[in-house]
Amino acid sequence: MDLEAKPQQEGFLELEERSIIEKEESSNRRILDGEESLDENLIEPRTINLNEVAWHDTIDSCWIVIRDFVYDCTDFLKSHPGGSDVILEYAGRDATLAFIGTGHSSAAIHSLKRYLIGELPVEERIFRVPNGLKISAS
Repeated sequence: MDLEAKPQQEGFLELEERSIIEKEESSNRRILDGEESLDENLIEPRTINLNEVAWHDTIDSCWIVIRDFVYDCTDFLKSHPGGSDVILEYAGRDATLAFIGTGHSSAAIHSLKRYLIGELPVEERIFRVPNGLKISAS
């Protein structure tokens, strides 16, 4: 059977990424607004500034920021399929571009909410603001 490769429509990756972002933001927003319960072992999400995130940059306390949400990935380090070093490289910092650039599965994106502990204050956000930074996978 001879299958001919067809070019994907222009902007396909950008549309797909935008869809993923919108779904994740919707899910995270439901959590932050209390419409969806968090795992009972997690702390209620709160506003966390980048200065506080920066103090959590070790294997014993590893926080990262993805799309202006703060995640405590300390317990996930040992089980990350790409190894702990990949996450530790961004410990205490924003890992949005690295996370998106790696092309995580929808399951990986969905599993983030398990580690959600807060979000950046509005004045420190760069992705979830009107006319915020748009990221394209192309």
